[in-house]
Amino acid sequence: MTKLEDLPPSARNKGNTSPVKTKNHIYMRKNRWGIVWSDTPVSGKRRNLIDKKLGEKIIYEFINGYSSLQLEKKYKIDNDTILKFVKKKISKDKFDTIEKKIVNQYKKNK
Repeated sequence: MTKLEDLPPSARNKGNTSPVKTKNHIYMRKNRWGIVWSDTPVSGKRRNLIDKKLGEKIIYEFINGYSSLQLEKKYKIDNDTILKFVKKKISKDKFDTIEKKIVNQYKKNK
């Protein structure tokens, strides 16, 4: 049987893990049981769906009256994700005072 350190990295985001940091296991991962060390980094934009540049656009458009449903269609990001992001970035008082453009869900945009 080979040592854990001798195994090559496996497929994306499914790396071999070790309970201690070693020469090959340098990427920290956390879960409900604690910290483990992996030989592959966490990959993809799924961790940071809204980067800084896109976030500024979303906040600007949200403040100017776009609804989260319109932004969901435009940027193809989940409605809940957009709302969580906006609520985190904008104060509650400002969020409550923003007037939304009324979107008729039954009327087709031409």
